Amino acid sequence: MPPPNTPEEGLVATTTLALRPFVRGEPASSAVDLRALEYEGIVDENLICPICRVAFVAPIITACDHVFCHKCIVQAHALNPVCPVDRLPLKLASETQTAPKIVHNQLDNLMVRCPNKSRGCSLVVARSLVDNHVIRYCDKTLIPCPHPSCEQSVARKDSGKGCLHYDAKCEYCEQVHQKADLKDHQDSQCRNRKKNCGLCKVEVVRHKQDEHMKECPEAETPCRFAPFGCTRQMSRKHLEVHARACEYRVVGPMGEQLAELRAELGVLQEKDRLKDRRIKFLENKGFPMPSTSSTDTMGDMSLSETPANTENAPYESRDQYFLSLFETMESKVERLSSALNEVEGRHSMMLFNETLPIKDQLTEIRSTMGVLGMHVRWLMNFRLQERGRVGTGSPNVPGSLTQENSNGSSLPRRLSDTLRENPPRL
Repeated sequence: MPPPNTPEEGLVATTTLALRPFVRGEPASSAVDLRALEYEGIVDENLICPICRVAFVAPIITACDHVFCHKCIVQAHALNPVCPVDRLPLKLASETQTAPKIVHNQLDNLMVRCPNKSRGCSLVVARSLVDNHVIRYCDKTLIPCPHPSCEQSVARKDSGKGCLHYDAKCEYCEQVHQKADLKDHQDSQCRNRKKNCGLCKVEVVRHKQDEHMKECPEAETPCRFAPFGCTRQMSRKHLEVHARACEYRVVGPMGEQLAELRAELGVLQEKDRLKDRRIKFLENKGFPMPSTSSTDTMGDMSLSETPANTENAPYESRDQYFLSLFETMESKVERLSSALNEVEGRHSMMLFNETLPIKDQLTEIRSTMGVLGMHVRWLMNFRLQERGRVGTGSPNVPGSLTQENSNGSSLPRRLSDTLRENPPRL
């Protein structure tokens, strides 16, 4: 039964499309249904959606500080435009936003079981990684059949066996099933799938009898000190008792330690061989070693150099070859970054050296303009003062001129005469 305020699928398609530009945080398409995941342990109640009662999927927070799954709040709002918790009016376009980052981080860190658990995958992984695991790595994931004319699906682990969608007869019950389903039939459906072990009389699945023999307590097994000289063989359940009394138990720990050292030595030798191959490949066929001269700093930064023939690369697998390419590209990127930093420093110094004289000239021009402005202001004030004195004595000028002319006296003094007697001071 659907949770409250949750309409059926398809009833709110128009509303969802209408609100798509406004509601952020809508989940992207995923190969895994996050609502159907099985969580490892108990999920915190604060991370449970109050509508669907599962862990949040693309959580949305409202203006009233309530968090819901994106899909749940959109569907609930289509039925009733209120907050499903406090029943207050709610506008999705303006009163909702993506939940805080801390909520997303907590959800991503939840541990979940692989959705292919029913097919045999027992991996427990963080929820943020489950989609990538199912799409790329899980060998139980169903993928299209490799045969071009077959449209059915096959498990990823069986993709290298070719098309398995043909009829095959079960060797235990004579029933006909497709080859891809025959193993599942023999594991859980075949009526003759079980038999008793001939040694321990335990009921086992027929086609897994070889696996059972590796654990059967009655199977004949050599002593664990056989590599050091013990030739005794006995049932697996008596091995521990024999090991405590075995004559070679004294040299056993030393031999085991020596075997571990040999294994470590083998690993180190293999790494050394791989590094030698990479060095030879980079020196001879791959990327030439860069020159240390400054004139060739930018000349060896070409990222378009690739080996002409990848098949001749001295590596045992393509992964090793591409790893060498990655290391080479990484070194080139580092050299390019250092060269760019050096160029940036040079340009900064050139710019500083070119702008420094300009700044000095601007300072000198500002000083000159200040002096000129001071002179202009002084001259304007002096002119205004002179005009004020002339305007004050102008009413007596005609009479005085007439009287002086009648008496035969000289003309009034000129402005230049006054300036010569009393020169202005700056």
